[in-house]
Amino acid sequence: MCPSAPWDSAGGQIFAVVAGEARAPKVLFLKQMLAPSKALADKLGGVAPSEVFRVAAPCAGAGCGHHNHESKGCNLAANIVQNVEPVIDDYATCGIRATCLWWAQEGLKACVRCPQIATRNLMASEQLVRSATIA
Repeated sequence: MCPSAPWDSAGGQIFAVVAGEARAPKVLFLKQMLAPSKALADKLGGVAPSEVFRVAAPCAGAGCGHHNHESKGCNLAANIVQNVEPVIDDYATCGIRATCLWWAQEGLKACVRCPQIATRNLMASEQLVRSATIA
């Protein structure tokens, strides 16, 4: 599962809520995943669901700009590990690790950075923006 899937991804499940401040988001992992819904999005008062929720969904593969066609891996995960500092020292309490593509590809290096990732963050750090930029 891609842990940074768009809100409306087929098969998507909300696995975390983004709390904290826009410049310093903190992901709170849910004990049970929720299905994204229009009713839930409507409760956000105009805030984009991808600013509030992290959605995991099956990897879109070649349909995603972060897909590495040579390695079949995720450039976003690799870039985050390379450019962004860890925010925790050990594994996050996460409900998707067993199926997480970032975990499968990058292991603990991805897990210790994941709690600061918001799928959409209008005030993201330069390092996060650089990591998410599609070349």
